[in-house]
Amino acid sequence: MRLQDVVAIVTGGGGALGGGIAVCLAREGAHIVVADIKLDVAEKRAEEIRKMGRRALAIQSDITLEKECQNVVQESLREFGQIDILVNNAGHFGERLGLPFTNQTEVEWDENYTVNVKGPFFLCKAIAPHMMERRAGKIINISSIAARRDPQILPAYAAAKNALLTLTRIVAKDLAPYNINVNAICPGMIWGQFWQRLAPLVAADEPAFAGMDARQIFEAWQKKNTPLQRAQTPEDIGNLAVFLASDGARNITGQTIHVDGGAAMN
Repeated sequence: MRLQDVVAIVTGGGGALGGGIAVCLAREGAHIVVADIKLDVAEKRAEEIRKMGRRALAIQSDITLEKECQNVVQESLREFGQIDILVNNAGHFGERLGLPFTNQTEVEWDENYTVNVKGPFFLCKAIAPHMMERRAGKIINISSIAARRDPQILPAYAAAKNALLTLTRIVAKDLAPYNINVNAICPGMIWGQFWQRLAPLVAADEPAFAGMDARQIFEAWQKKNTPLQRAQTPEDIGNLAVFLASDGARNITGQTIHVDGGAAMN
């Protein structure tokens, strides 16, 4: 119970990855604010966490809007009186691949930047005064292995997720004097809605994947690109988030840690 009675906000908490992170935090004793653009999935996740004996609050929020990010923080404080952890997990990659990058439009680049960079910025900005006043807090930004491997098929997504790593280091420097830790996690390949949408797009550019369904494409891709020869799970990411949110990581800040089976080694 490393996180007994702390309060954590998890954006995109209704999805597979965000949900896995939220459950791992709750398992260690945290109460959870599930923020998601879809209220029904947020409510479902919150109920799951309540059944674990933790308190949970579901909030519908579009993180591309600064006022809604401020509202997430304000509602969380009204409900719990404190916020100890922020996990910026919500993300977006779009509906088309690059390859070449000239295939992508201004709108697609703007959407990637707005969700993957501006959203976390808005939330960090909204939560910082509370954490600074308490001189305590943990912020964990969920980036992507795409930020480290520069995939040609996802130029806008990879660029935005790389920008999030820069933002992580800057915010870590700004908030360090207030005893606030800010780190990033780069997940590798996780089966879920992201890959269910991405796999058919990948197959269109890879003749070797012809005739395969989305799951088969995912498995073939991860075996080709992951030295450990296995996919990652939401719980793998959640377990690292638990550690980074705990006192055991009190002297870790401004860092990016990969959970990717060795796909991108430091």
